Amino acid sequence: MTIDVPENGHGLSIFDRRFRTTELLKTGGGVETFAGIDTVSGARVVIKRVDETGTPERVRSRLIHEASVLRQLETASFRAPVQTGREDGWLYLVRPRIEGRTLAARIAEGPLPITSALEVGLDLLEALMQAHDNQVLHRDVKPANVIVANDEPILHATLIDFGLARSPGLDGSIRDDRVGTARYLAPEASGLLDRAVDERSDLYALGVLLFECVAGVPPFHGTDVGDVLRQHLNTPPPSLRAMRGDVPRALDAMIQRLLRKDPEERYQSAAAALADLRLIRLGVERGVADPSVIIGLHDRRPVLTEPAFVGRTVELGLLTQLVASAAGGEGGLALLEAESGGGKSRLLDELADRTQGSAWVLRGQGVDQAARRPFQLLEGVVAGIVSVATEHPDLGRLLRQRLGERVDAVVAALPDLADVLGSEGPVNLGPEAYGETRSIDALSSLLDALSCDAQPTVVILDDCQWADTPTLRLLVQWQTEEAPGPRNVLVIAAFRSEEAASDFPLRSGRPLTSLVLPAFGADDVRSLAESMAGGLPERALDVLEALSEGSPFMAGAVLRGLVESGALVNTQSGWEINETELNNAQTSRRAALFLVRRLELLEPSTLDLLSAGAILGKEFELDVATHLCE
Repeated sequence: MTIDVPENGHGLSIFDRRFRTTELLKTGGGVETFAGIDTVSGARVVIKRVDETGTPERVRSRLIHEASVLRQLETASFRAPVQTGREDGWLYLVRPRIEGRTLAARIAEGPLPITSALEVGLDLLEALMQAHDNQVLHRDVKPANVIVANDEPILHATLIDFGLARSPGLDGSIRDDRVGTARYLAPEASGLLDRAVDERSDLYALGVLLFECVAGVPPFHGTDVGDVLRQHLNTPPPSLRAMRGDVPRALDAMIQRLLRKDPEERYQSAAAALADLRLIRLGVERGVADPSVIIGLHDRRPVLTEPAFVGRTVELGLLTQLVASAAGGEGGLALLEAESGGGKSRLLDELADRTQGSAWVLRGQGVDQAARRPFQLLEGVVAGIVSVATEHPDLGRLLRQRLGERVDAVVAALPDLADVLGSEGPVNLGPEAYGETRSIDALSSLLDALSCDAQPTVVILDDCQWADTPTLRLLVQWQTEEAPGPRNVLVIAAFRSEEAASDFPLRSGRPLTSLVLPAFGADDVRSLAESMAGGLPERALDVLEALSEGSPFMAGAVLRGLVESGALVNTQSGWEINETELNNAQTSRRAALFLVRRLELLEPSTLDLLSAGAILGKEFELDVATHLCE
């Protein structure tokens, strides 16, 4: 029987003459949760109760179901209920109390150390792996449902509250109710994506939780629930490495994969994610700040995902050192070149992510069809300056002060800076014959004006093979002329080797360094392919290596081609080879011939659209292309 004891504003009870409630922890969904004491053993317990007559049947069913789930998952992490039963109109569940506080309370104090975030991830993935192996979905993975010790660093995390879990034992009429908190709901769990809610939905929620552990804030937050749910469906999560410099690249990539919108592009099992996280933790324990781990290698996926960043470790290290030198006032111009598809843009993306928190990163992009427009390459840089100046007006005042009498010449060359620099409009700058020289001098001063003592400025200019002559002259002059003071600016000019002859102007500018990206080796090609597909048959990897000829782009393209042509077939036991189609691929002397077959698989209307796009150039408006191909 139960004995109600009025205290602290609510009725405290003793269940089975043994378990006494001491404190109301929370209420919700018709369930009251108390802290309590086992009066026989003195152990601290948690007691949940519902009114058998005053609450809906679905609520009572969930409490009974939670007890059965916990018994099913009895381990040191879960620990089964001590007691369940019915007394005096109450349905109750008693389980041992896990000492500590919620992960939500810990995150409220700030981001976790990387080692603590890794431990949390490992423990929760082990819990989810066991639950999923028993056909149980938690469906409410969030920091409030995780208990951690009060000590730092965190050494253990326990997943609690299986009251909303789904398993085959749950009545079908309530098994598919939408549950969970909007901030942690996968797109399919909220009903916005027409996909089944399964184990991968729990993994998505775990990805949100781990992102919050590392960043201190969730990846998506808005003014209302609808806004948050739309971001889950449409908005890519931010890069953790851009938010925090000590995040291992592999950990960021792993969390990003957990947060893929389409369930088929996420990890397909907790076991696969756990295998990757263990390797990351092992590297960190050995003192490797950025352990090299092929994300998804142990996963078995039905579709290919985007390739991870692999290889280029030496080149990335050299560029990172140049950023550090720029922080010390020794900036300048660095050149980066590669053959088409050689991975220069991907390397620059990685550098931007790595330095985002410790440097001001500005990016410009050359465009083939705009090669004759003066200083087009700097349009992205200008947009970045305008964006920052909008939030920090002091930047405009600082630039005006540093540029002095050259403000008007800068605005004449880059009109979009007029508002930032406070220019009142066109002025007479002298004879037009000197216009180009005047602009180059002024923009060289602008590059130096971007110097900042607090952090370096990194200006990334990609596809410089399409830059106009004045822009190329500007970069050479800026590098070769004497700086007015410490130069905290690093400009990285990247271009395609085959489109930049030996007399390409930038080569004569005495750059700080000139990096040439070599072709991928066999190990890099294989790492890239397995980051997209998981484990692959050895013969398929040999074909990829031969057809890609060391090109990262071609390696990814050929792998997709093998899948699309049926040479690689996904089965329940993993990727398997279709001998006939693989032999057809191997007969191609070059990958380009093989890729033609991919085009032959497309619908005629799709080919028409691609043909129109090819005529328009590298970048084009979709409505223009659709108009051209009718």
